[in-house]
Amino acid sequence: MKICVYCSSSESLNPEFYKIGKDFGYMLASQGHDLVYGGYNKGIMCAVAQGAAEANGKIIAVVPKIFDRPGFTFEGCTQVIITESMHDRKATMENISDAFAILPGGIGTFDEFFELYVLKSLGLCSKPMGILNALGCYDLLKAMLDKNTDDGLLTAKNRTLAKFYDSGSDLLNDLIR
Repeated sequence: MKICVYCSSSESLNPEFYKIGKDFGYMLASQGHDLVYGGYNKGIMCAVAQGAAEANGKIIAVVPKIFDRPGFTFEGCTQVIITESMHDRKATMENISDAFAILPGGIGTFDEFFELYVLKSLGLCSKPMGILNALGCYDLLKAMLDKNTDDGLLTAKNRTLAKFYDSGSDLLNDLIR
């Protein structure tokens, strides 16, 4: 199974986030799954790829041409796909992946999550998706979705499409069912 991981590229996070990312990448690859991700060699993105590489996993980087330069992409990638734009990058990642894991991240991760969430709500994507609420990083997102559901702004059916997990193993196990 090809599992797409959306997560942070930041290098200035709590070190525990990098450990969580590396553990998730290792777990994913050690169970025989391929990693699909944004290719960057920094942040949680790099940690996930390092974990997958340590487990001898296949690592597929999807990189927009604006970032196709020496030193950007993790050296352990087994395949690098260059796209025309960030939009094409998301579409490619969505098309080639069988499931999606949202790990801690910022605005780029939010963009990827919400686009996927909309596609799922419209019935245009039926692939599994889950959110790793590591160290409570998505507590407020979960509360916002719950409040919007309570207020009628989000249907109860659509609310069920965004599942939150406290552990990477629970997330991965649910994605591969």
